[in-house]
Amino acid sequence: MEQYQCIVVDLAYYDNPKQIIVRVNDKGIEICAEIDGITFSALGEYYFETYQLFRDKLLDMGYGLKCNGSRINAVQSGMMGYCPQIYLVEMGKQALRSDIVNIWEYADISYFPNSKEQSEYSEKWYLDSHR
Repeated sequence: MEQYQCIVVDLAYYDNPKQIIVRVNDKGIEICAEIDGITFSALGEYYFETYQLFRDKLLDMGYGLKCNGSRINAVQSGMMGYCPQIYLVEMGKQALRSDIVNIWEYADISYFPNSKEQSEYSEKWYLDSHR
């Protein structure tokens, strides 16, 4: 089981960040954490997909995770499906090795997109970068 320290913010206040421990079990991929006495968890086959389920549950309850996986431009290739690595892509540019980061690394962000918004960005990026 892996553990990551993350910063979570209450989206109603933004001025009260909390450090939490996120636990990842690679039996399937299971992600869980406790925030304010509530346990959040998600289970899936692929890492980023499971992260998105987990993150969306937090968003639904008014929490945002300040990590790379929460960026609008976070994309995971099929070959990365079983690890916590993602690309941070830019419109019009092909993803490079130098764009690979860990999902759980801290990101100083104030906008917290949901999975649908990330998917829309990813589709636009893919079409734009493969012209």
